[in-house]
Amino acid sequence: MTLLLLSYGAPERQEDVVPFLHNIFAGKNIAAERIAAAVEKYERLAATAGLYSHLNTECRKLIDGIRQIAPDLPIYWGNLFWRPLLTDAVAEMKRNGVERAVCFATSVFDSPSGNQRYADALAKAAEANPPMRIEKLPLLFDHPLFIEAQAERLCEILPKHGINDLAGTSAHILFSAHSIPIADAVCSRYVEHLQSTCRAVIEKTAVKIPWELVYQSRSGRAEHWLRPDIKERIGELAEKGYVESIIVSPIGFFCENMETEYDLDMEVGECCRKFGLNFYRARAVGAMPQICRLIYETAERYRNKP
Repeated sequence: MTLLLLSYGAPERQEDVVPFLHNIFAGKNIAAERIAAAVEKYERLAATAGLYSHLNTECRKLIDGIRQIAPDLPIYWGNLFWRPLLTDAVAEMKRNGVERAVCFATSVFDSPSGNQRYADALAKAAEANPPMRIEKLPLLFDHPLFIEAQAERLCEILPKHGINDLAGTSAHILFSAHSIPIADAVCSRYVEHLQSTCRAVIEKTAVKIPWELVYQSRSGRAEHWLRPDIKERIGELAEKGYVESIIVSPIGFFCENMETEYDLDMEVGECCRKFGLNFYRARAVGAMPQICRLIYETAERYRNKP
């Protein structure tokens, strides 16, 4: 069996940022001001966190974690928009004589802009390298190991801040996911999958803190994208006057990336401070032991699939 890890890609150096953004926006009529704004975000993140994004680092950790479980498993890694690119990874697989592989994509919820984009790119790369056959692993949003990992991430921050129960606290949990156009949401199971995962995580943790699903990082007009927006919702909660602490779980993001480290840690953190609220943020599951085992065990089940 050969495993292919497929992710989005992210710049790691200053000189990578603009070419990376051009790859994302290729074929789209994007104003120069929007690209400049995106560059500024990456520069601000690098100045604060020391890296332009931790996404590639997270992918490397995933590969290392899976190799600890299966040292002899051939693993390749390709991204949609930055090196190592998917097209290069699949071409390398072909040069090495690989004709069949399974693929895990770091998008575990159904959506046209996430799961379907990965599936389409994977099919195109395989078609360009016959007789390559690559099977994308199923969405794992409801797998017990994924729920366990998400619950553990949430529980990592609760005792640390003395937040275990609604009694004696005024905390509110916001499960956050990337907003997508409403038109895409109605033709997919994106919201249904997210809500199912949120409920399972709360059940697993047995936390008695009010929670809800919110959205972030939209790139279009508010009325056409999934809401409530996380910052708008924080403002509403602050106005009611009974919330002191906001706990954010980036349920929709598999790995740490720009959307968690900038949009949440910096922008949402700033929003909470503006309203005088405490801000706590769980980490994305990334390369947790449960996740590495989940990927390997799921891939193993596909080893002998016809």
